[in-house]
Amino acid sequence: MLNAIKTVWQERINWLIAGIAATIVLTIFMEGIARLVLGGPMKPAAMICAILGLDPSFLWLGEIAHYATGLIAFPVGFILICTLFKVRPAVGSGLAWGALLWVIAAVVFVPLSGGPLFFGFGKTMMASLVAHLAYGAVLGFIYQRRQ
Repeated sequence: MLNAIKTVWQERINWLIAGIAATIVLTIFMEGIARLVLGGPMKPAAMICAILGLDPSFLWLGEIAHYATGLIAFPVGFILICTLFKVRPAVGSGLAWGALLWVIAAVVFVPLSGGPLFFGFGKTMMASLVAHLAYGAVLGFIYQRRQ
């Protein structure tokens, strides 16, 4: 019984650490590398505020939602999908997860925020794809290494 409890907590710590590392990498891409490619950072918090109909003064709430998603919701979703499809969490499955997250963002959330489908098929689309693939790869890599 005690070993089962220890295993459950270790599992949660593993996905939390993987989520932290992946979110740091995603943030580096969206804030830093996007500045080089796009001339400015990507703004997921502003997109979240637009979807929720919030005034730009609530940008902090969009930031919290974005980081909570990257730190908790996406790692949990990744592990659930891997378990459901009996796929080992690794770099490859992480890349697939990152691609799925990107498609959902490009097809659902960007249009909901008033933006064009697939970010308008330009540089922003590619920058977002690379950022989400990097997120997934790091998530899968760190999770796999900690098991």
